[in-house]
Amino acid sequence: MKRHYIFASHGTLARGVLDSVELILGKQADISTLCAYVEEQRDLTEQITELMQRIPDEDEIVAITDIFAGSVNNEFVRFLQRPRFHLVAGLNLPLVIDLLISGDEPDTGKLIEEALISSRESIQYCNYTISSAMQADKDF
Repeated sequence: MKRHYIFASHGTLARGVLDSVELILGKQADISTLCAYVEEQRDLTEQITELMQRIPDEDEIVAITDIFAGSVNNEFVRFLQRPRFHLVAGLNLPLVIDLLISGDEPDTGKLIEEALISSRESIQYCNYTISSAMQADKDF
């Protein structure tokens, strides 16, 4: 059984995240991108259905969308009943890198939870974080 990743976004964010991931980690297999609303004539439901049909039912899918409850995320919700399908909202580079470098974790739920914790920690208001660290250094 393979684990496939889908990066899906409004516009080209998904493709940009993949480009950045491959710049950092090298070429990646089993990752698809879906850039919604880029082609005017393309129906989102149809795009997602075609993408999902290309992945064998016995394989695992981790779909990562840009915005929770956005149209792209909502279209993937209909696949939640599919076995071995995981849907995550909040596509970002730290999350994806964490998922990929920890990819040998057999429990995908655990893999996702740990990557979410790690990626949340990478979101910082640097002015505050650095100021606090500098103050802590002065206090020693």
